[in-house]
Amino acid sequence: MGGVLDMSTVTTMQRIIVTIPPGLLSQVEEAAAKLNFSRSRLVREALEQYIEAQRRQELRELLKEGYLYRAEESRQLAQEFFVAEQEAWDRYAPWEE
Repeated sequence: MGGVLDMSTVTTMQRIIVTIPPGLLSQVEEAAAKLNFSRSRLVREALEQYIEAQRRQELRELLKEGYLYRAEESRQLAQEFFVAEQEAWDRYAPWEE
């Protein structure tokens, strides 16, 4: 996990109570021991990563919507130019004279 704790926030941390099933607690304790973290640090870093992942997912969705909107705009514009180009081609085609 390895996140760096900003020491300026240490004094502003608040204690909360979280209820989790025993099996999940065992997994938290095992993971914390492997990483040499406290349970609090493990949970804190996991929450930070989860929130960051959610933020990135929301950004990806916004970008996707924007790309799809632009793609539709581009498709419509290309269709309009295709029609205009066809009309010009039909009107001025050299072999049509």
